Amino acid sequence: MENLESMSFAPTCNRNTWKQRLDLLSRVRDFFAKREVLEVETPVLSLACGTDPNLDYFSTTSSPKFYLMTSPEFHLKRLLAAGFGDVYSIARSFRTDESGAKHNPEFTMIEWYRVGMSMETLMEEVESFCSEILNLSVKAKRTRYADAFLQYAGIDAFDENPLHWEECCKKHGIPLFETNVFNIEEWRDYVMACIVEQALDKENGEFIYDYPASQAALAKIHTASDGKMYADRFELYLGGMELCNGYCELTNATEQAERFKEDLALRKKMGKELPKEDRRFLEALEYGLPECSGVALGFDRLVMLALSKKDIREVILFPGDIA
Repeated sequence: MENLESMSFAPTCNRNTWKQRLDLLSRVRDFFAKREVLEVETPVLSLACGTDPNLDYFSTTSSPKFYLMTSPEFHLKRLLAAGFGDVYSIARSFRTDESGAKHNPEFTMIEWYRVGMSMETLMEEVESFCSEILNLSVKAKRTRYADAFLQYAGIDAFDENPLHWEECCKKHGIPLFETNVFNIEEWRDYVMACIVEQALDKENGEFIYDYPASQAALAKIHTASDGKMYADRFELYLGGMELCNGYCELTNATEQAERFKEDLALRKKMGKELPKEDRRFLEALEYGLPECSGVALGFDRLVMLALSKKDIREVILFPGDIA
């Protein structure tokens, strides 16, 4: 008989690993139950979709058209506006062009929102969450986005001169692509992925916060003492992986609608499909989204960390290439 692992029908995650994954999921539910955060279910299919230029989605060819959700964010915020209070969801999420050792086009996201909680307090709760699920003490370093670029890459994150970004990459031995002409955002993303992320504290974790306002997405923006505008946003990097993305949430419907328009204009410029704007989400903001902070965490990556796995295929049953 042939080795099971060589058979095309076989899952890429074995039974023992799957049982360990289920145990971790039980710990997740216990964590939120102790804090009286309500578990809810959100749709996989929706009549509208987010506009983020950096996220690409799957959609149906049916009439009406449905979108496979890239995250449960909009539906969770609609529940917040409807008075549900603190909520979380363990949701299937979908993004195109996501493949690799840490990516799959279909993945599990744990997303939660805390009414009246500051971003800093939520960061502390994320540390508690990771500590309980991973059964270790997570006390992550906190580093401002601009400071991370200076410290780890030796460049000002707000430098507008592309030659300086090229010099930065050459200094660190990072390849350049002659066919690409990067704008400032693309340079930031490239240097972040190739240089900064690699230098972050893998053992204890590191929060990056105060992102440029241009990367706020659905977060509030503040003006700092240096006169620059920053997003009230953080990301946690642990074990060499980006694990979660959190915001002090934008509650202003007018500002959010304007950001949607800017996103769609950028998507058009990039030659990307334009999704249907989520009017129900904007209506929820108009009705009144309470002051809150929220975070989205990749559960598959969390399982990888907990079980010391190097490839996401080892912790999910049927990845995209054999689904």
